[in-house]
Amino acid sequence: MENNDEARTVADRASTSKEEPLEATADDDYGCEHYKRKSKFVTPCCNKVYTCRFCHDKEETHTVNRKEVTELICVLCDTRQPVQATCQNCHCRFGKYTCLECNLFDDEDKNQYHCDGCGICRVGGRDRFFHCAKCNMCLPVQLQNGHTCVENVSHANCPVCLEDIHTSRIPCHIPNCGHLLHRTCFEELLHSGHYACPTCQVSLLDMTDLWRFLDMEVSSTPMPEEYRDYKVDILCKDCHEESTVKFHIVGLKCLNCGSYNTCRVKGSPSPADPDTLD
Repeated sequence: MENNDEARTVADRASTSKEEPLEATADDDYGCEHYKRKSKFVTPCCNKVYTCRFCHDKEETHTVNRKEVTELICVLCDTRQPVQATCQNCHCRFGKYTCLECNLFDDEDKNQYHCDGCGICRVGGRDRFFHCAKCNMCLPVQLQNGHTCVENVSHANCPVCLEDIHTSRIPCHIPNCGHLLHRTCFEELLHSGHYACPTCQVSLLDMTDLWRFLDMEVSSTPMPEEYRDYKVDILCKDCHEESTVKFHIVGLKCLNCGSYNTCRVKGSPSPADPDTLD
């Protein structure tokens, strides 16, 4: 899911002037790497001028709350003024897409919309997402009747990079367990050979092919005679069932769901009771 930043369309404030607004041409160099906008803002925290909050946070040792911004500077006429949709002097529109609640201005069309439930603006199109009240975040409409709800799931840091998820511009990955992580962090986990959710340890993917491969490895790798009849108690991290299985160095397979995503829950292996194991 694209879980990015900002923007709701709001009605521009009516101008009492009959002058034609100034427009930036296609060759004009304005905005920053994050947003194409015809304004800069005065930071309420350090009284400096930046194009956007990301530019500020990159340079400073603190973060800025964009909703606390009260002053803008027009990049066309350099007029300092209260936050509004159009310049009070040259009447240019600061952004084709404007959200005065989030103080966002952007000339690039990213299918932005403001979500009252999230309290911020997001990109991707309102028709493609719905707000889940329990998860307290916007989710793709495909998940509306089939996702695992985790209360306030986005109001936490990514378990991999420890960066905020709710306001992140990085898309999120939503595994079946419902815990969120950045898509880039998810891909890095897989690349490093980690296939379990960092939060709950449930498998992040359909592991059927891997479990089948491990079955073949177990069958082709007999244990030494002295360990062949040892058993261990395990907990499955996928189905959360406990079972007693034969000890094997390759892996310990859950008797309930067939997963090898398991862990030992008691002490050392002990001789197996032939009547309790296959």
